[in-house]
Amino acid sequence: MKLIDLNGKWNGQCYRDGKHDFSFTGTVPGCVHTDLMGSRIPEDIYYRDNADKCQWIEDCDWKYERSFALDEIPQNAFLVFEGLDTYADIYLNGTLIGKTQNMFIRHEFPASELLKIGENTLSVYFRSPVREVENEPERPAAFTYERLYTRRVQCTYGWDWVARFVTCGIWRDVYIETNDGFDVKKPYIYTEAANENWAQIVVEAETVNYENGAYYDIAVKDPSGKTVYEHRFYTKEPSFKHYINIRNAKLWYPHGYGKQPIYTLSICGKEYKFGIRTAVIEELPDDVGSPYYEKCLEIKETESGREYDKTENFSGFRLLINGTPIMCKGANWVPSEPFPSLENDEKITTLLSLAREAGVNILRVWGGGIFEKQHFYNECDRLGILLSQDFLMACGHYPEQNESFISHVRSETEFAAYELRNHPALVWWSGDNENAAFGYDDAEDYRGRTVVHKAIMPILNKLDPRRRYLLSSPYGGNVYACRTAGTTHNTQSLGFTFPYVFDTDMTDYKEYFNSMPARFMAEEPTMGATSLPSLRKFMTESDIYDESEMWEYHTKPNPSLPFTLFEFLNTFTYKVLGEYKDGFDRLFKLKYAQYEWVRVTFENARRNRGFMNGMIYWMWNDCWPASSGWSFVDYYCLPKASFYSFKRCASELVVSVNKTNKYDIYLCNDGFDGHTAELSLSYLKDGKVVHIENATVSIGAEISECVYSLSLNAVPDGAMLICDAISDKFRARAFCKDGNLPIFPCSAPEIVAQSENSITLTAKEYIHAVELEGEYIFDDNYFSLMPNETRTVKLRPTENAETKEITVAGYTVE
Repeated sequence: MKLIDLNGKWNGQCYRDGKHDFSFTGTVPGCVHTDLMGSRIPEDIYYRDNADKCQWIEDCDWKYERSFALDEIPQNAFLVFEGLDTYADIYLNGTLIGKTQNMFIRHEFPASELLKIGENTLSVYFRSPVREVENEPERPAAFTYERLYTRRVQCTYGWDWVARFVTCGIWRDVYIETNDGFDVKKPYIYTEAANENWAQIVVEAETVNYENGAYYDIAVKDPSGKTVYEHRFYTKEPSFKHYINIRNAKLWYPHGYGKQPIYTLSICGKEYKFGIRTAVIEELPDDVGSPYYEKCLEIKETESGREYDKTENFSGFRLLINGTPIMCKGANWVPSEPFPSLENDEKITTLLSLAREAGVNILRVWGGGIFEKQHFYNECDRLGILLSQDFLMACGHYPEQNESFISHVRSETEFAAYELRNHPALVWWSGDNENAAFGYDDAEDYRGRTVVHKAIMPILNKLDPRRRYLLSSPYGGNVYACRTAGTTHNTQSLGFTFPYVFDTDMTDYKEYFNSMPARFMAEEPTMGATSLPSLRKFMTESDIYDESEMWEYHTKPNPSLPFTLFEFLNTFTYKVLGEYKDGFDRLFKLKYAQYEWVRVTFENARRNRGFMNGMIYWMWNDCWPASSGWSFVDYYCLPKASFYSFKRCASELVVSVNKTNKYDIYLCNDGFDGHTAELSLSYLKDGKVVHIENATVSIGAEISECVYSLSLNAVPDGAMLICDAISDKFRARAFCKDGNLPIFPCSAPEIVAQSENSITLTAKEYIHAVELEGEYIFDDNYFSLMPNETRTVKLRPTENAETKEITVAGYTVE
């Protein structure tokens, strides 16, 4: 296929109330906001409250136009837009060639009859997506209902983690391609059977211009580039299906469980990457009276359980890759930019590489965003990060009764299936985000049911039948939001967490969060502040340390709540960690609150391995510069405190202490080998560390269990138990303290040595949290130091680092 690239500079025009207002130079791919930065809107629209100065854009209409020259008229030519946002009329040489109403899919238009030798003019008129639906009736929805009528990225209508940026533009590539002769549409490559000695893959595809018959060659190369299969075929049919057998197949696994070999299939001059692997979701029912069954009965008696859980037949939810059970540890992925045209390969790779470094082995692509660019999915294949992919609906009652809406989602499903189905990282689809949270399998109707059964399922059954499809996220049990079957969103339980935080002293916060396990957590919410170097990019020093206005502005509220999310985080923080002494203390505690929140919830998940087989947090990355919020890595790709807590808890082997009528010491092992370790138990009281005893313990492979118990009498009232687990393969530390965790500044650790890639620290007295602050990725942070303990921390600067400054601080426990 010959391509004529139409990216680059275009002429732009703005229309207000139907009248021409001004002209500008636009860039494709791009959008109105990015084209106007520095001229009609501020250059840095993220600084302080500059986003407010961009809101007028959504009420205008826009025109993009460019010319291009042809020496000859190509036959069988198509004008292709990879992405148009959203309501667009396209004219080629003054003739209407097509109309679009969907941002998420590719648009193709026959063009040969309208092209001419010499200069050609291509014009795209965009109508305001806000005014286009202003007369539509109101519908139940989170944040704003207008978005439900428009097939464009939902979160940038404003969410509780990104400002409102409703834009227009040609947001992906545009070009002319020709289709001459026989061709094969994107093939479907899947694994029929596989083991370490042999695999059988299947290649299915539709053909184009096949009527006169044609030869085609199929070849498969292994990850080293060696050809392991080669064969020629003849066809004059519209489709084909071939079985390919490969000796000594190299199987694809998520990282932590094996390697990620990628094979290459060649056909008709094009290459397609794939991995050899099987993926199955095991949902075995719990036996009546079993420990898992009894735990489910306990969950049903919790406050959220009484609201959401009418399930009677409990079951697990466990992912098996090539027959190997996977303990899924990850987070939700949202668009990495508020304007998807700004997404770039380098930032996506950075965010995904950080995810792997932290121990993430699964990401859920959230339904209020976009189908990401191919680079994202290719990188997940390469890095061994599993994916679940929502279809693009979130938190609302969409107009499922409208055939036009159903038609749009059918097109989106077809597009996504063709684009994504060969990626080994992708393990299941989900119909939407939370629309069907109150649905159940034998319900006659619920939000999301119609679009799933009329639009999504029929397409997937045809184009991707080998991959599991869940009706919604969450899904399973009665209702789908329950925690005793299927997947769960603990964001659904925030309605109970909010009054708990505001109305209690939170002295039992560990017990509260420990009461909320699930079979597979697809959204676990936590909040915390962004690191200081990033805050300084969009807030002043006074904003950071003295005021709350910009904290509120960049921690977006949920309009359905009678309080702001920053008020919620602020209350959570000072109740758990103690009142603020000053603005510096506030900043540290707002960061460390998320570290502690992740520690408590993730350790609980690890202790409950087997019952709970997945912990996916809300959320991995940020869509814009948030001062505080849900992410683990901020907009500038700098890890937050929660990143380091996740990394610790996602380690192959973790030690955890749970207090019941005694101190139960757990070793949580996700590895394939058992371990023997030496436990060293101490307590901290009045700033002094007192040794209690040592013990030798063992843990088997792929199991979490209590390996030792300590009497409550061994730890004085008000003291904090510290447990070190040490072997020749690992070192891990855990602690347990009754009540809250009041912390305060102490002497910073001494810097023993420092180089470009490491820093060595030591402490004279116990430090509960050592903070390393700077534009660096540290291999550990917010860790504790025992008296006279020395730690060397490896470090590297972030890719966009502006300074080399590193500050070191220490906090200890009252």
